[in-house]
Amino acid sequence: MRNALFALGLMLLLAACETTSGGGDHPSAVETRRGAWDLGDWRSATASATLGQFQSAVAARYGVGSSLNAAVADLRRNDFTCAENNDTTGRGTPPVEICRKTLTEETCTGTWQVHFFDVRGDTHIARVRALFDRRCGREGLLGGPS
Repeated sequence: MRNALFALGLMLLLAACETTSGGGDHPSAVETRRGAWDLGDWRSATASATLGQFQSAVAARYGVGSSLNAAVADLRRNDFTCAENNDTTGRGTPPVEICRKTLTEETCTGTWQVHFFDVRGDTHIARVRALFDRRCGREGLLGGPS
């Protein structure tokens, strides 16, 4: 009986020392979604429709808690250029990683961006922002005059 109580106490002590917050297993949705991106008919569709489709795809592909490194690797495999954010202005909460892809077809250029945010450098996605811009012909940035 005395040995059983000692063993029970030892198990409780070990359980109390186990780390249960931070780290741990996170969803690995990124690793299972390695297909190519479908950027849609971005030249013919409205910019807002293309943005909506892209935002939905990004949200589905990169869930909160997923590995930031796996997400960036996935985008790089799909010809996005990614870099850590070096903004030192101290304004707001800047993303930790920015990925961008630009395509030009005839007189139109489409630019897709994904901004990743984590929590104090833990390398897991806390939130993600998807952006799209298209410029055709003599249009300036965001569709205005050049």
